[in-house]
Amino acid sequence: MSGLGLGPIRGDYALMTPFAGTLLQILRGFLLIAWVVMAGLTVFTPDQVDGNLAWTTAVVVAVYAVTFGWRLLTARLGMNRCYLLAEGVALTNRFGRVIDSVRWSDVTGVQQTTVVELYMGAHRMEIHRNQSAKPLTFLAPGVKSRLVEALLAEGRRAGSLQ
Repeated sequence: MSGLGLGPIRGDYALMTPFAGTLLQILRGFLLIAWVVMAGLTVFTPDQVDGNLAWTTAVVVAVYAVTFGWRLLTARLGMNRCYLLAEGVALTNRFGRVIDSVRWSDVTGVQQTTVVELYMGAHRMEIHRNQSAKPLTFLAPGVKSRLVEALLAEGRRAGSLQ
């Protein structure tokens, strides 16, 4: 990040790839529902606990453990991150390389769209620039995203937003 000339890092937050993030959240939700169904079925057929509930519980625990591990790994490697810097914002891709950045002095406004559905919640952020360049667009996961709050606070601090 130091090569961008945007100052020190003031915060870094996870980003969500729209298709993959949504699909994985849906699949984890269905997996959890399947586990609840299997747990319910053991009430009616207790002799099937070893056959049904044990392997379903193992799969659910494994999937959620891998998800937690993946979040830790991507944060450590700087993959799919939004870096709030003293002089701007930078985004990285799934390989940890900077894909786009903008200086606070070039920001003309921020447009925020909140998407809340049964299986996911996210904020689509567009940072508009002075130049004719396309806006810096990304998806922040979560209904109450810390990234959105921090981005708006940082923009106000820099004097780019009101």
